[in-house]
Amino acid sequence: MAKLTALPSLAIIDGFKGVIDFYVNHQSCDPEVKGSGIPCARKWPKSPGHLRAEAVMSQWSAFTYASREWGNISAEVQEAYKAMAKGTGLSGRDMFTRSYLKGLYRYPLEL
Repeated sequence: MAKLTALPSLAIIDGFKGVIDFYVNHQSCDPEVKGSGIPCARKWPKSPGHLRAEAVMSQWSAFTYASREWGNISAEVQEAYKAMAKGTGLSGRDMFTRSYLKGLYRYPLEL
């Protein structure tokens, strides 16, 4: 990834389609400020192909279930996950999916 001072014109971006991916990174910016972000460029992402490792494929059904369940939980619970995710770099949905797949905390707390 390369940080840019500004994104190039659309004609230049279109000319590099399939070679360079131009985007704006909002991760480190204040979400309240619209239009803010760091312009970046990176090598165009490539698909790893059709074959996946067995470990990856074994997680698909659990990930699919967790993704669908986000829409089934109440708005109050969604808000709680969003509040928990604040300052972590994750969205509420990411935090929910992580909690389903791995648990919220990496190590259990001993009482």
